[in-house]
Amino acid sequence: MRHLLACTAIAPVLAALTVAEAAAETTISTATTTAVRTSTVASGAADDITISSAGSITVTGGAAVTVDSNNDVSNAGTITINDADAVTAILAAPGTTGDITNSGTITLTEDYTAEDEDDDDDTDGAFAEGSGKNGISVQSGAAHVGNIVQSGTITIEGNESAGIRLDGALTGNLSNSGTISVTGDNSYGIVANDVTGNVTVQGAVTAVGGNSVGVALLGDVTGAVKIQGSIVSTGYRYTTRPSDTTDLDGDDLLQAGSAVVIAGNVSAGVIFDVPPTASDDDDEDDTDIDDDGLTDSSEGTASVVTYGSAAAVQVGAADIDTVIGSVATDSSGYGLVINGSIAGYGIYDGVAANGLVVGGLGGAVDIASGILVDGTVAAVSYDSDATALRLGSGASTGTIEVNGTVGATGSASTGTAARGLVIDAGASVDSIVVSGTVGAVALDDEDGTAIAILDASGTVSRLSNSGAIGATGGLTNTAIDLRANSSGVTLTQALADADASAPAITGDIYLGSGNDIVTVSAGTITGDLSLGAGNDNLSLSGTSSLTGDVTFGTGDATLTLADSAAITGGVDFGGGSGTLTLGGTSSLSGAISNSSGIAVVLNGGTLNATNTGSVGLASLSASGTSTIGVTIDAATGTHTVYDVTGAASFASGSQVKVNLTQVAGSEGDYVIVRAGALNGTPSLDTDTLLPYMFKGSLASDTGAGTVTLSVAAKSVSELGLSGSLARAYSAIFNALDNDSDIANAYLGITDGSTLTANLRQMLPDHAGGTFEAVTAGSRATARILSDPNGIYRTRDGRLGFWLQQVAFGSAKSVGSTASYDINGWGAGGGVEYLTDLGAFGGSLAYIHGSDSSGNSNNAVDSDQYELAAHWRGQWGPLLAFARLSAAAINFAGTRHFENGDVTRTANGSWNGRLYSATAGASYQFQMGRLSLRPAVGLDYYRLKEDGYAETGGGDAFNLTVLGRNSDEATASGTITAGYDFGALKREDGWLRVELEGGRRQIIGGSLGDTIAYFKGGDQFTLVAEDRTNGWTGRARLYGGTDTFRIGGEFGAEEQQNHVAISFRATVNFVL
Repeated sequence: MRHLLACTAIAPVLAALTVAEAAAETTISTATTTAVRTSTVASGAADDITISSAGSITVTGGAAVTVDSNNDVSNAGTITINDADAVTAILAAPGTTGDITNSGTITLTEDYTAEDEDDDDDTDGAFAEGSGKNGISVQSGAAHVGNIVQSGTITIEGNESAGIRLDGALTGNLSNSGTISVTGDNSYGIVANDVTGNVTVQGAVTAVGGNSVGVALLGDVTGAVKIQGSIVSTGYRYTTRPSDTTDLDGDDLLQAGSAVVIAGNVSAGVIFDVPPTASDDDDEDDTDIDDDGLTDSSEGTASVVTYGSAAAVQVGAADIDTVIGSVATDSSGYGLVINGSIAGYGIYDGVAANGLVVGGLGGAVDIASGILVDGTVAAVSYDSDATALRLGSGASTGTIEVNGTVGATGSASTGTAARGLVIDAGASVDSIVVSGTVGAVALDDEDGTAIAILDASGTVSRLSNSGAIGATGGLTNTAIDLRANSSGVTLTQALADADASAPAITGDIYLGSGNDIVTVSAGTITGDLSLGAGNDNLSLSGTSSLTGDVTFGTGDATLTLADSAAITGGVDFGGGSGTLTLGGTSSLSGAISNSSGIAVVLNGGTLNATNTGSVGLASLSASGTSTIGVTIDAATGTHTVYDVTGAASFASGSQVKVNLTQVAGSEGDYVIVRAGALNGTPSLDTDTLLPYMFKGSLASDTGAGTVTLSVAAKSVSELGLSGSLARAYSAIFNALDNDSDIANAYLGITDGSTLTANLRQMLPDHAGGTFEAVTAGSRATARILSDPNGIYRTRDGRLGFWLQQVAFGSAKSVGSTASYDINGWGAGGGVEYLTDLGAFGGSLAYIHGSDSSGNSNNAVDSDQYELAAHWRGQWGPLLAFARLSAAAINFAGTRHFENGDVTRTANGSWNGRLYSATAGASYQFQMGRLSLRPAVGLDYYRLKEDGYAETGGGDAFNLTVLGRNSDEATASGTITAGYDFGALKREDGWLRVELEGGRRQIIGGSLGDTIAYFKGGDQFTLVAEDRTNGWTGRARLYGGTDTFRIGGEFGAEEQQNHVAISFRATVNFVL
């Protein structure tokens, strides 16, 4: 009762306040415009303040709620201050105690809106006009004791403002799981000094404006810093680059501060985390399986982004040293753990991008044990520098471990670089471990630079890779640069486990002046490897490979290859002493230099020196399963000579591999080994170790200490060539060096079937396919004249006409020339007029034919335009006809050369003329519905083709082909059996089936020879095979009335030991 009376007495003063005895707090549950203080809120007495979800405080200036006593403040409602400067929603005075909680809405905005003042369709002006606005603020002075929990929404519009500002120290936890949005220059989403407790940032924090920062922890944190939400900082008006940036002004391109700044000590480490993933072993009732003090269902994913040149995350300060302790909740023991994502985006021209930067400001930064990246750290610029993860001067840690991705993309201009992981001079890192990806991509291959890993400090002594390290896209692409190291580096590459993907390094590798050890047991290295000065050791084993040049320094060199490991590239041994050991089926193929002090032991594998001249060795020992390679350069008249100061020994079974740099001029005798003492002679397997087009032999002179190689070209019979391939081989052989890629493709052939397939690609059309294509179409269109039922006339019996479509196809096997597959179609029509001397008429047809080689991708297409005149006479059952035709033909030929990566295409076009004369006669015996019709025919075809010169294939593939003439005369005899269905009177509807059989015999003519030559070469002549005779058969079906008829014919003919087919469809009607 006493409390009720007191409330009634002060009702006129605090009408909106309700005192609840049970909660021991003052609750604001309605709208009020009066600011409140904890020290006086309860009728002049101190009390906790709660603004319920139905309550609100709207004031015009100052602080809406002030904590000036040891009481809690909780806002679940709304606090609003509009269009006023130097205002605060919740203000805590120094030295107070109490929790501050916001689960509601704090809005400190203004009526200002930027506009397009110069009418360029781009908004102009500042982001905000007001200043000094804070959502939750702790004043400087004595520490405030209590937790600050922000799970609601804070929206600020104003310069020099903050969503949460702790100018004084906080003894308690600072946490955000809500949304904070601050718009204005020189502002913060969250800014804090010393915090005795944990700092947890979930939800979303956004800071927009020049020099504005998302989250700034400027003091020491005795607990852990846990980032598990979205934090964004930008000074850009547009974070997506417009297609046209010319209208953008300076106020559109302001540079913000970092999304996250950690400038003080953090005792329990810094983690950018993600929600935990439950395993089968976890207790399903456990709501915090990662034991980080947060309910798993409430945890988010760290996503930290800065649009602009500032680092997305900056750790360290300019004037004080920073120490980051181990993250207690992570098993690695590292002080900085990134499980989420950190990214910097430059977006616009000339703006660099930075992801995570540790140190480099002046003060030292020590991170316990190491930095772990299980998530992503990235930097992307439009054309400038981009650095994903950098340790600046003064930064130190034990290990940088990348299980996720560290990547940078940028550098499109001179003097810029895209860099993945960088350790500056003055920093310190013991080792780098990569099981994920570290990459750099430059955006210009003429001016750009890509560097995946750079240690300028010289402190990294160990680097292991079981993932991917790569630098691509630039003029220079460096995967690993450890040149600053002078104490020696151990670089290893191996499988992470038996089921893991093979690791890879792409880009050049540079090591320092110490004694370096490089061990590669799996995966690939693609790029040059420079080991620097010192006594260096390089070993490859398993299925690993290195594609690039290897350079040893001035110290001793040890190179070992085992199993099936391979190096493809030159090796410079630096001029010192050392050993080269190969075993298994391993191989080294490249130029060998500065090797006179190297003792070579081949326990297996292949040592293939691709350079000519002297290859100095201290000694050479080749086992029975090993191979040495030599290179012969006929253009310079030089070849590889192994000059062995000491002894050279070749066990039985050791072999020599021969590399030729060109085709012509490679024949001869070559001394390939010159030794102080010689024991044994290697052998030469000409089927596998010498280009197939050549043969060779080896001879030793132990007295002189020499091994001599003799090389000669094989003859066409030794190559097993015949027919067209044999005729053209010499011309092809002499033309190959006109194109070094084609020549090398042939020199890489080690078997006859591959050689034959490649040679066939070099031949022009010559097997008769074009003749077959154009004549088959013409014969199909002419066949209607031999058909008594083929043409209808007008009612007066004088005028006849027809429309027809034809199709045809045939094939030929290789034989002694080449195979072909013919297919084509045509359409045409004709008319005739009946006179007392018979019917005279003409026809027009278009025919398209395709002649493709069955054993290569070569093809010839033809477009044929034929005009014909004919005579037909019919006297009862006797039918006779004659036909003359002429056709203009456009030919388009394409030849393709394909051998691995070497491809060429030659195109040719030429014209032709086809002339024909055809005559025939038949007599039909009608026996009711059944009829028999014997027939005879003669035809003659002559094709004249112009010459042509190919283009597009290069000097070793293009051919010049001379014109050719082909002709053929044939006689045929057939007999046709027919049967009429339906009515015998045509006006009543009729249907007729006919089956025809016979033979077509060639009685004269021949296919023309094909004469061709390569550029600067001799002519060669290809002789076509004789065309063959064959049986013929056809089936026809007709039907119609006395005014309309439709019919079709299917034909088969024996040709070139294959069956050629044809189809003809006709339509007739009476006008």
